Amino acid sequence: MKKIEDELFKAGLKEGDLTKISKVSKGDVHNHCGLGMRFTTFNKWAGGSVNKPPNKIDGLKGLDDYIFNETIKFINDKEDIKFLIEETVKEAIRDGVKVLGASIDCHELMRFTDKKEFFSLILNIKNKYNAHIDFRPEVGIPKSITNENLDKLLIPCIESGVFKSIDLYGDETKENFEKFKDYYKFAKEKGLKLKVHSGEFHDYRNVKKAIAILEVDEIQHGIGAVSNEYIMDLIKEKNIRLNICPSSNYILGAVREMKKYPARKLYDKGIVITINTDDLLLFNSGVSEEYLYLYKLKLFDVDELNEIRKNSLI
Repeated sequence: MKKIEDELFKAGLKEGDLTKISKVSKGDVHNHCGLGMRFTTFNKWAGGSVNKPPNKIDGLKGLDDYIFNETIKFINDKEDIKFLIEETVKEAIRDGVKVLGASIDCHELMRFTDKKEFFSLILNIKNKYNAHIDFRPEVGIPKSITNENLDKLLIPCIESGVFKSIDLYGDETKENFEKFKDYYKFAKEKGLKLKVHSGEFHDYRNVKKAIAILEVDEIQHGIGAVSNEYIMDLIKEKNIRLNICPSSNYILGAVREMKKYPARKLYDKGIVITINTDDLLLFNSGVSEEYLYLYKLKLFDVDELNEIRKNSLI
């Protein structure tokens, strides 16, 4: 079966056939549930009044502006949270994703008077689609979270047993990793995989701090590591996986020229990378489309992309 998938995947890339690519097992391990479905799906659910995301977005500020002006206003209660999570899972299944690591912001717990109801909602969705996909819920933490909410919201999520990983995201200029060190240590003790957004817009120094302070297993993006050989060697030595998102990096302006996309250099260095969607609603490119995108750019050949595909299924 694996050999058949290998051949189907490579044929799909060579022929530019997304249908073939989508039939092959893939992972999407850098995905945000609140934006994990197609724009058309979200817009229909929201009553058709949502403005489309622009083709180019001005970094994280532009991303936040769009989210706060166009999407968050439609998310008001626990039924909305259920929709967002379930549609993310369903979209991933349609694209042949077999391993889905999708983050759910810990602040969503505030919409539930009973914490157990929040955790049961996630587990029910996981169990509902278990025959089709290995959904691995991830608890997301914005850097802007208050100390009070770290204890009030994050600790129960870590202790719940529902989440398989933890991820910190937000403005990279706020290198306040120390604030989260003890929480990461606690998450590790509870068996969660440790992830962090780092090196998306900033260089290797941001990545170096994240690794040193949080002792992460994986880095979301991490493309800034290419600016320093030592940091790339460190990532390889520690076997830290980089979960990159090509369309996201280009549309947000983290990368100016895709012909010079850092993923090639990271791969050649022997660093394990995966290809992911990040925010499907904004970037309108599923995992299958991302693989084809990189192939058409001639950044990787079919065998290399097939190897990267398999990396995401671990």
